[in-house]
Amino acid sequence: CFAARSRRATSHESTYTARMLVSITWSISSSDILFARWASGMLERQQIDAPDALEWLIDVDGNGYGDKNRWMPLAAERFDVAEAAIAADREAHWVASIEVNASVGVALTRLADAGWVLGLVTNGPPGQWDKIHAARLAGHFDAVVVSELVGARKPEPEIFQLAAELCGHPLDGWMVGDHPHFDIEGGRRVGLNGAWMRGPDPWPDELAPPTMTVETIEEFVDAVLC
Repeated sequence: CFAARSRRATSHESTYTARMLVSITWSISSSDILFARWASGMLERQQIDAPDALEWLIDVDGNGYGDKNRWMPLAAERFDVAEAAIAADREAHWVASIEVNASVGVALTRLADAGWVLGLVTNGPPGQWDKIHAARLAGHFDAVVVSELVGARKPEPEIFQLAAELCGHPLDGWMVGDHPHFDIEGGRRVGLNGAWMRGPDPWPDELAPPTMTVETIEEFVDAVLC
């Protein structure tokens, strides 16, 4: 199923147009923050008051990147709550846990005004579109690619190549995200510079360092537009 929305860039530059692919979690908030916000609410709604419950959930989930099919049964057993109740809470409240950073839209507009072509690449189910719409992000991008709707996921090269094709430009420029392997290393393997949004864990020793490390989107935009 074809799942990307494409809008051909209108830049009139004849020599070089800067490109950027971004991860949705970097555009909204980091994965660990989003997971922690939902998990905190879930514990309250399920009346789970164990003192270490939130810290345990964040750890077992892997800072927002864990497989829910693995950690949900563990959480149900630990907290004596039906797994279905945890899954239903996530379905009902995950998107509502998104906190949109107002500066993101401003920063993306600055890039677009400077002639950049922007693509959004995200791993996940079709429900990722709910996040995109909740964050009011879709209109900022020349292409949006959701992994489970195109049959490829980061760090596989095909998903980056598809995003570039839909942007109407060669695959070069920047990959910006918060996951060292999926975002930055995946982008590096197809020739993209990497801007890593620093997470709670240190950069993995086994990976080549990112081209740039940033804390915010404004920091990235200031660096590349200076």
